[in-house]
Parts: sequence; structure tokens; C-alpha cells
Amino acid sequence: MDRYVIVAVEYEPDATDAQRSLGWLAPDLADAGLTMTDDMLGVRKWAGLLDGDTYERLVDSWGGDAHLASYRHTWDGMEWEAGGSSPIVWASITATALEPVNLPFVYVG
Repeated sequence: MDRYVIVAVEYEPDATDAQRSLGWLAPDLADAGLTMTDDMLGVRKWAGLLDGDTYERLVDSWGGDAHLASYRHTWDGMEWEAGGSSPIVWASITATALEPVNLPFVYVG
């Protein structure tokens, strides 16, 4: 099932441009087509549609529950810690399942 997702991340002031990329944070999302919607005060937000498989890989890799229809979770930056530090203060994902829409059949002819 497809999901509309918003990924938000607050970065430490010394985070590099590479560390601030969506691909660094979540390699599965590097080519997923999410659009950065905000980049202010150390916080970046990306939003867009994810297919079910990509969404499940993302949430599973972050230790969440991908089977809920709606989901919101925030992780501490220590999840991305390496060498005693992390460029991330926190990261969150908000996801809403998109149910298929059944449109009425209209015959024109």
C-alpha cells in the first residue's frame, strides 16, 4: 500500500552538506522522488509518495512498525551515531496510507 510520508530531521550545526542529504539519512530514499519542502533553522523536511515496498524497507531499517495504516515516530540522533557523535539531533517520519479510490464507471458513447 502506498503511503504519503513526511521525513523531518534536525541537524547539528556542524553537519556537513553530505550528512544533510536524504540519501545519507536513508539510502532507500535517495531516488524515491521525495521533495525537500523546508530547510530552515537546522531542520529539513522531505515529503511525497512512497510505494509500499520502499516504505516497509525504510521503517523496518529504522526499527519501526511498517504495518500500521498511519504512523508517526521520532528517533533520537544517537541512532545515527558513529565515532561518538551524530550529525542528527532527531529524525521523524509521519506516514499516512493511501486507500485505493473506486470511481464510478461512466459510459460515454
